Amino acid sequence: MNGTEPVTAWQRYVADGGIMMVFLLPLALLMVAFVVQGFVNLRRARVSPRGFAGRLEGVLESCRSRRDVAGALDAEGHCLALILSRVVRHLEFKPDADPAELLAESIDEECTSLHQRNSQLALIYTIAPLMGLLGTVFGMLKTFSEFAMSEDPSVRQLSEGINVALITTAWGLSIAIPAFVVLYFFTRRINTYEQVTLPKDGLRALQLVLPKTGFDRHRSTFVPRPAEDGSPRDDES
Repeated sequence: MNGTEPVTAWQRYVADGGIMMVFLLPLALLMVAFVVQGFVNLRRARVSPRGFAGRLEGVLESCRSRRDVAGALDAEGHCLALILSRVVRHLEFKPDADPAELLAESIDEECTSLHQRNSQLALIYTIAPLMGLLGTVFGMLKTFSEFAMSEDPSVRQLSEGINVALITTAWGLSIAIPAFVVLYFFTRRINTYEQVTLPKDGLRALQLVLPKTGFDRHRSTFVPRPAEDGSPRDDES
């Protein structure tokens, strides 16, 4: 490369990285996409919306059977509603089960699913530094080969080659570090949902759901609200 020619940022930080940039650039875009996806999936509104228990009575008002209750909860779409729907369906097969225990099991199951759906960043931060290192190895091999075959080798020529070879290492670390930090944040957020938010909101909502299904007679770790007159006691389906 002629030193008198202007060097663009694209040439300096991307094109000079060699063949491994073909893989590192898409990997960087994937990392950004997974970060955006995680922030969308783990919003409070997608997991346990504020005020859900307050409007749950309206959601369940027209339900006349356990199937209606489960269907209405499924239609809500967020994690807490799906957890409650799962509890209702489990109670149909295990009528003597403790609803609070089923709630805890369903929360654990849902949070495990959340971890799995947002775990792609673990793969990103694992392979990005390795790909960057591999690109640097290729670059170093090329640099030393050219240095050895040069008729007039110089330290400047060698240092320029090493500088270029290190571009992929910089890219690998620049991808891996944000991926690791964001995944740690996602993990902490899911753990908070699992240990604090969903148990608290779930118990409050379950007190409203059980009378509509006829399962409020079961003992539990909380005292459910008495069923209103006319609440269905048997599945009408």
